[in-house]
Amino acid sequence: MTKLKEFKLLKENFMPKDLKSIPRSELEEFCKELRQELINIVSVTGGHIGPNLGVVELTTALHYVYDFPKDRVIWDIGHQAYVQKMLTGRTSLLRTNRQNGKSPGYSNKEESEYDTVTSSHAGASVSLALGIALGNIINSNNNSAIAVVGDGSFVEGSIQEAMNHLAIAKGKTVVIINDNERAIEENYGGFHEYFKTIQVGTDFQDTLFRSINLDYIGPIDGHDINALIENLENIKENYNNPVVLHIKTVKGKGLDDMALQNDMRIHWNPSFNQETFEKTEVSIFPGGKDNSGFAGQAIENILANDPKSILITPAVRGNVGLSNAFKEFPEQCIDVSLAEQHAVTLAGGFAIEGIKTIVGMESTFMIRSFGQIKHDICINNFPILIVAARSGHGFTDHITHNALEDIAYLRSMPNLRIVYPICAEDIAETIKYEYENLSQPTIVLFPKANTNEDPQIKEPSFFNSDEFEIQCKSSNGIILSVGPQNRNAEVLQQKLQNLGIDFVQYSVKEIYPLSQHLTDIISNFDYVITLEEGILDGGFGSSILELIDTLAVPSKMLRIGFEKQFIEHGTRDFIYKKYKIDADSIIEKMEHKFPEIFK
Repeated sequence: MTKLKEFKLLKENFMPKDLKSIPRSELEEFCKELRQELINIVSVTGGHIGPNLGVVELTTALHYVYDFPKDRVIWDIGHQAYVQKMLTGRTSLLRTNRQNGKSPGYSNKEESEYDTVTSSHAGASVSLALGIALGNIINSNNNSAIAVVGDGSFVEGSIQEAMNHLAIAKGKTVVIINDNERAIEENYGGFHEYFKTIQVGTDFQDTLFRSINLDYIGPIDGHDINALIENLENIKENYNNPVVLHIKTVKGKGLDDMALQNDMRIHWNPSFNQETFEKTEVSIFPGGKDNSGFAGQAIENILANDPKSILITPAVRGNVGLSNAFKEFPEQCIDVSLAEQHAVTLAGGFAIEGIKTIVGMESTFMIRSFGQIKHDICINNFPILIVAARSGHGFTDHITHNALEDIAYLRSMPNLRIVYPICAEDIAETIKYEYENLSQPTIVLFPKANTNEDPQIKEPSFFNSDEFEIQCKSSNGIILSVGPQNRNAEVLQQKLQNLGIDFVQYSVKEIYPLSQHLTDIISNFDYVITLEEGILDGGFGSSILELIDTLAVPSKMLRIGFEKQFIEHGTRDFIYKKYKIDADSIIEKMEHKFPEIFK
């Protein structure tokens, strides 16, 4: 394994000016060094290894030809920015990828002027690039705007809207189709099948792009550094209007054997051994099974027991635990690629015909389909079940992977039932129950687990037990918690008990509407504390505040959650302490707001 200090061309604080000084004849060797150092780094940190290995030559060529950040490049998706970090003086930062308080594994404009935007999801690049290009016309400059779009991202609806506009627009916009015939895992759909017919070495006079009067170049080998530079130089010098450059790349190039072993792992991988490809990162999940594993098993059982049931997902099978369902029940499973909006409304169409449908998606990006949830599903009161993973904080991924607003925006919607399982083991039972009793639009949220998750958390039945009722009668206050905050609530309860203060802890499962049981008992308490892993404005705590107001209960209340701001990546224990929502910080807040109970 060659290390950085042994490389001939690549160095630690490498910048674009260093790249431009390398003779073109040596760029192929430089790309080999770059690829090896990328593997060296990500094998230690974990991260999106495959997408970045596929754009080593492209990123090098872009920075060789263009003058960033005067020119602009948008990566679609933003997790392809590792190589750009290495070419813009951030190799040392990349070595801290996914660590608390360190560099995120995505483009981040706060980190460098070379990252045009902070982004992670598909769909924004062409619109942004076109807007930049049109702005350049107004500003009377000759700068270029470049959108790098994966073929998996190309299906996203906003890209199609932007391409429609691009075809009649002016300005130096370059759309690079980075075609590796993959999405997160397999790719599907008409665009995918179309791109497969267009291969390097064939002259295509009639293409989808030329049919709408867009200039088109390609396809070319995306790993041929000289061909890339020649075509980019031609585009920079000779094209003043939008142009599409189609390149063919290999996702995970340089780790071909790993790519053959596992589609998901070549997309994103924890730390691994470069020789054996075995994971070296200790599992953060109890028993090695994460929350998505419980959800996936429940959905598989539903598909097995109800042959008319349908599962839909927008290209996030692995992240929601659905990969095995697609293998076992292919006729009942539909992957619509990166198309959250279509996934939701498609389920509505099935509902019209009386077919019960599950949409498996990430809460991280469910907000992109909120318009469809409202207009197409909730107004019609269609009984579909959305199972949304990664609610709340997104762990070590990125600021854009958090879903801290989901409860706040979802609970504003009439007809929508919102359920949040109490613990990992409760996820499967909740999905089963909600599917069997489906009569309205319903969303089951669950978080990404990490080391704060405790598999010994109270079972849901406890909160309707005699023991719980006895606790309620002897307590002055109640701690109401949701999802990943349930464990934190138990810790808080125990710490208060050690101080001689009796609070009962209640894990709330039915977010909207609130259960009758909770409504019946809330008036018994002088003090109410709510804990949620989301923003406070409009969130779960707000719903309890509204309930107390409606019932005219004189309870004193403390809401714990995040202020209205964007929160960075990090482990749950790190984030909780930093933003003072851990048990010790909550006690400090209680001492300030309820000093009388500490006397």
